[in-house]
Amino acid sequence: MSPSRPGVEKPAAPPRSANPPEVPWEEVDRSFREFRESAVRLVERVNDLLAPTAPSRTPAVQDTRLVRAVFGKWSMEVLVALHRSPAAGFEDLRRALPGISPRVLSLKLKGLEAHGMVQREIIDTRPPHVRYSLTDQGWTVAWLSDPVLLFLEQAGLRETPVRPIEELAAPVPEPP
Repeated sequence: MSPSRPGVEKPAAPPRSANPPEVPWEEVDRSFREFRESAVRLVERVNDLLAPTAPSRTPAVQDTRLVRAVFGKWSMEVLVALHRSPAAGFEDLRRALPGISPRVLSLKLKGLEAHGMVQREIIDTRPPHVRYSLTDQGWTVAWLSDPVLLFLEQAGLRETPVRPIEELAAPVPEPP
């Protein structure tokens, strides 16, 4: 999810060569560990700031409902499409998301709008048009998901890929 956000410049990707250079996996792992630790510190700091005024933590069931609403089927795809095209009409989004029905897209946009991720703007034209864009909160979710997606992507590039969850209970075979 790395297209540009208004006001944020992204460096151009280096050209790919026939023989890509060796990937410094140790450095990549160290970078993700550092990110993880900084994320833990951020959560602790925010919890400390909210502790005096916030009611006790919401039950896990409510957290799960929110996660499903934001990260459920088609929701991430809608966020990614709006991340790539910061302001898009309904038909633009529908064309960008092959396989989604107009009804499902409408429901997902309404849900994301209700959760403060997407804003809907009515354009005063004949016939009227609607434009959708990410809110500041939506941009934050999109940018926070970048490291997660990058981690999952780079895990698939390794010679020893991450094993599917079903295999985690199975013993790891010894190399010959």
